[in-house]
Parts: sequence; structure tokens; C-alpha cells
Amino acid sequence: MRTLLILFLLMPLRALPQSGCQLELDKDSISVYTCPRPDSRYKTIKSVFQVKGTLSELAAAVLDINGYKAWQYKTSSVRVLNRISDREVVYHTEVEAPVLTSNRDFVIRLTVDPDPMTKGMIIEAVSIPDYIPAKENVIRVPYSRARWSVTPAGPGRLAVQYVIDIDLGGAVPPWIVNLFAAKAPYETFKSLRDVIGNYRGQRVSFLGN
Repeated sequence: MRTLLILFLLMPLRALPQSGCQLELDKDSISVYTCPRPDSRYKTIKSVFQVKGTLSELAAAVLDINGYKAWQYKTSSVRVLNRISDREVVYHTEVEAPVLTSNRDFVIRLTVDPDPMTKGMIIEAVSIPDYIPAKENVIRVPYSRARWSVTPAGPGRLAVQYVIDIDLGGAVPPWIVNLFAAKAPYETFKSLRDVIGNYRGQRVSFLGN
């Protein structure tokens, strides 16, 4: 059960519900909420946290697809399929599932863009499930959409709001996923704080800092 939650890590977002969100976990200054969605059997997951670093350092970490296994929860494999530009990439990733449940995999289009309104950046990760053929004995996630809204929060600090919607596909009971939904984002973003130091001083061309 616990490993299904990784699926919430890689990406998703539609419109975040304006009310009805419930705080599921508040630990190590990482808050995770679940929000009901009238159009889905799965809940929207929202995470709020801060990280030490610059916009360029966080962007460098997120765009380093090959480094995902170091911080994205229960990721078993990841590979770049098409590096379109310095801020856009298509990649494939597979995540571990519990006993009696098949692993899930994603094909994701990732984009990182500056946000002139907030002086921050927007990171979006949207699934494109038909980009490559599905693997045998692995369930391709049919829909996921994630959005990171990143804003400066003082010298050397960034505030992040991460929102994800997802349909896991297959025969996973939604109540199981919703029950444990806070685990994957919490573990992921806690690990991100540990590895972002590996990108200190790195700069990306499309961001000013």
C-alpha cells in the first residue's frame, strides 16, 4: 500500500478545489493536504513546503532526470526519451508497487518556466501515456498532471506549492490510495531537501538566478 503513493510524486493538476481540503500530514515543515474532486474517484494532493536554494538550483535538480532515483519516492527506473530544450524534456519512469499489484509507469512531459508575476517559476509535469508502447506486466498510468508553483521566500529560500491529480489505472481501490496519499510527497520533498545541495551554484539559462 505504502508504495502506491509514489505515483503522486511525479506529477499532476487541474483546478485545486477552493474548499474541503483536509490536512493529512504536517511534519518537518512539509504540509500535505487531500482535496476532494467531484470529477474523479481520486483526491487532489497538495503539498506546501520550503527548500534552501535558488530558482536555478531547484530547476537544475528537477531537470536532472537521471538523478530522480535519489529523491523521488520508490522510483525504480527513469530514462530520458527526448530532451526538447534546456527547459523541456520527455521522460519515462517506473515506480514500485506492493505485493499483488503491478508496478506503474509514466511517460511525462516536463516543462520549467519563469513566472514574471511572482519572480518565481512554474514547473509542470503532464503525462502523455501513448508516447511509447506500454510495457508487459506494468500498468501505464492513464492520466497525471502536476504543477509546482515556486516563489522566493527570503535569501536563499524558496516556497513551493505542489499540486497533483492522477488516475492510477488498473484495479487499485481508490480508498487505499487516498488513505496513504500523504506518504509519497512527504518522503519525496524531504529527500529533495537533502539532494539539492548537489546542485549548489548551478545556473540555468532561462532563469535570472
